[in-house]
Amino acid sequence: MKSFSDLKLREWQKKLKKKVEELISSNELVFLNAPTGSGKTIFSLLVGLETKGKVIFLVRTHNEYAPVFRDFIKISEGDLKFSFLVGKPNACLFSNEDANTDDINSNQCEFRNSIIDLNVDDYPSNYLKKLKEKGIAEGFCPYFSLFNDLNKADVIALTYPYFFIERFREALGINYEDYLIVVDEAHNIENVGELEEKVLSVFTIDMALKQVGDDFVKFILQRVKEELTRITSDVEGYVKAKEVPLVSNDELKVLEEEYDELRDKMIREKAIKRIYLGPIIRFYESLNRDRDLVPFIHKNKVILKSPDISKYLDILNNKDLSFILMSGTLPPEDYIRHVWNITRKFEYIEVEKEVKGKVSGTYECILAIDVTTKFDNRGDTMWKRYADYLLKVYYQAKSHVFSVFPSYEIMRKVMGYVEVPKYLEDEDTSIEELYSLIDKFDKVIIGAVGKGKLSEGVELVRDGKSLISDVVIVGIPYPPPDDYTKLRAQKASERLGKKVEEYLYKIPALMTIRQSVGRGIRGPDDRVQVWLLDKRFDNLWWKKNLNCFNPKKTKL
Repeated sequence: MKSFSDLKLREWQKKLKKKVEELISSNELVFLNAPTGSGKTIFSLLVGLETKGKVIFLVRTHNEYAPVFRDFIKISEGDLKFSFLVGKPNACLFSNEDANTDDINSNQCEFRNSIIDLNVDDYPSNYLKKLKEKGIAEGFCPYFSLFNDLNKADVIALTYPYFFIERFREALGINYEDYLIVVDEAHNIENVGELEEKVLSVFTIDMALKQVGDDFVKFILQRVKEELTRITSDVEGYVKAKEVPLVSNDELKVLEEEYDELRDKMIREKAIKRIYLGPIIRFYESLNRDRDLVPFIHKNKVILKSPDISKYLDILNNKDLSFILMSGTLPPEDYIRHVWNITRKFEYIEVEKEVKGKVSGTYECILAIDVTTKFDNRGDTMWKRYADYLLKVYYQAKSHVFSVFPSYEIMRKVMGYVEVPKYLEDEDTSIEELYSLIDKFDKVIIGAVGKGKLSEGVELVRDGKSLISDVVIVGIPYPPPDDYTKLRAQKASERLGKKVEEYLYKIPALMTIRQSVGRGIRGPDDRVQVWLLDKRFDNLWWKKNLNCFNPKKTKL
């Protein structure tokens, strides 16, 4: 195996490297809890290359390939090979990125078997752009060239679905036993089941009606739309559906034939876009085939969801595979054991406890004891009080304010009283719009929702320092006590016993808060104020788990 003895390491990396390598060599599962900006990525690459010789690095989005490549080039001396994969819509020469993988009929493409050898020598997003330009000029397939390159690489970057969804994992043809598999931002993997959700919506049906030509197909879709409109409602939580618009097997076959004709037409014309009939067909295929998926009504849609997340994570129990799962906000050991259902022996390493010191930035807690989002206390008076707190935070803040709410509804009601520069997250949030706004103003209040795009993924930094000075937790972001959460509790009750409330409500809220605090701490020199705006935080469990034992208490 390659040695990197000349590489300069941070103190915690020096201290823990041998221990982690021994755990990997003895085939133990390793969970590494280390703050953002502490150097987890390069550490795991080194461990993997020195123990297994090859690394598969799993991340949430394509954007997160960049830091993996950045650290790869720090340790590669030209003798290591890097590779990555993106979905067909991103790599196909004739597709826009809005298309679904299934919309692309590769077997009918003239470039399907035209592949070239690759040398990824630039950041993946840049490299992919150049590869597609070259593919058009020279007539080869970028997607299958990337696919063919995987088994030749020492370090492979992939997104979660390629590994945690069985059919994708098997399709890659990789011998996973030969690699250290690194799971980055591992607190997110319990959401991987969302990638398998199937959605039936009026919007999708309306778009499909515009694309299809067959009158009988239009008749089927119109009937499904009418039934869907009748049974759904604009509920924000998940309500178990008592009925679902149905199509017969013969009708489904008719839809599939129309879909195949549209796929063939687009590949012939070399102009592939999303075929809206596809998700409708996949919804009904899953409804008929997968008994683990349960239909729920949510925001005028029917969504098929699995209440048991552990089935997607069971691959972690495979003792033939080597893993490091790392994050700055890993859930507690008991949660991993009982909710994720990890039965394999594992080591849980808290980096700051191991080295008895800080390896990243710090925060100070301020606890408001005169507000709460508890259901019985909700109303305009409370929302105005919360707005006053946000203005108080804004006017004393040194930079931007990042506020996190339990729901879109509460965010809209509170922020409706806030008349300063602000940006509110919604389902179509554009990170670019947010960046543009913060460039215009010295201070902006950013409104985000727990487990949303901003609380999980936004990074506002300049010259390596965070642009967020204050993080505001507006109420406790518990998961909604809806039918989906109740069904999860029911499915997991045998494993969880009396701790259902703690595991399925308190700990998910805790993880959301930790992630939100992490938006303000992006490096070792960052320091933020964390405003806990709910009197329920004045509780030993919360103070202990948020590491806020002596918060400064405040009220309006």
